[in-house]
Amino acid sequence: MHEMALTENVVDIVLRNATMAEAKEVTRVHLQIGELRDIVEKLMTDCFHYIARGTIAENAALEIERIPLIIQCRNCGEKKHLKLHTGDGRTTTCEKCGMSNFHIIQGNEFLVDDIEII
Repeated sequence: MHEMALTENVVDIVLRNATMAEAKEVTRVHLQIGELRDIVEKLMTDCFHYIARGTIAENAALEIERIPLIIQCRNCGEKKHLKLHTGDGRTTTCEKCGMSNFHIIQGNEFLVDDIEII
């Protein structure tokens, strides 16, 4: 259950930034998480509310935006949205040139994108 450790880091970041801004309350936290990160969103939300208990973030809404996994062919530059959970990523070849040499453009993110405070 790596969601707990990741969420502990998120809450630490949120509280540190809210304290520096002299916030009275954190009302919303927006995360950007890439599809390549195998996160169970409900579990992460539950962990967030559990860890944030008794802090100025205990009533904050946690919003998770999933960032699609985009790969790019190193041979021709063609980009493709790779859908991992549909089996699409098992053996991938470029539809344009037929090569199988890709690198990740996006989809590995894990960012605290925005923190709303009052």
